[in-house]
Amino acid sequence: MIDRLTDHARRVLDLAEEEASRFRHRYVGPEHVLLGVLREGASGAAELLRARGMELEAARSGLGRLAEQGVVASPALSDAELLSMLGIDLDAVRQRTQRTFGSQAVAQATREATRARRRGVGRVAWTPLCGPPFLAKRVVGLAHRQAGAFGSVGIGPELLLLGVLDDISEPWPRCMSNRWRRRLLAYVDLPADYRGAARPLLEAFGVDRAELRDALVAQVGEVPR
Repeated sequence: MIDRLTDHARRVLDLAEEEASRFRHRYVGPEHVLLGVLREGASGAAELLRARGMELEAARSGLGRLAEQGVVASPALSDAELLSMLGIDLDAVRQRTQRTFGSQAVAQATREATRARRRGVGRVAWTPLCGPPFLAKRVVGLAHRQAGAFGSVGIGPELLLLGVLDDISEPWPRCMSNRWRRRLLAYVDLPADYRGAARPLLEAFGVDRAELRDALVAQVGEVPR
């Protein structure tokens, strides 16, 4: 699924992680993907958002207000910063561990330690070696589904934005409300009912999601595949 992302879409997700870090959020959610689309700026998806009054700085301010309201996490120290207070250099630990056991072995071990098991229980909610939890994974999955529907070879920013809109409108499966996820949300200081903050962020700008979706669908049909 990740392999189908275009360079522009990868750039959007990289910028989404930077935006999350800018807010001192310990996770990457759909709201950060919106900011990543705006910050990348060169795509048709960004043009559609700007045409509806969503400029990057204004959207950042809007997300800041949502943090003040408790919709998303307030600024917090990252895992690396917390560990540094104990004299632990997370990057050095990660590099030493990867040199000793190999990158693939470390990745497999962290997945095994953190994955949800029977009844949604895992050994730990997360580990700093994983980096910030990517809570916008469903967005990418829905974008991948749209790529199949459009016969697209690659997933670009337009399909990512469609994924954000579908993530808002489609019911969440029960498996995404289990104990493991609640522990993960608590780990990154999010409320237990967090389902992404893209909806309130778009609503703050009066964006008509159905109209935006229609515009994106029309645009995706014109994007070279």
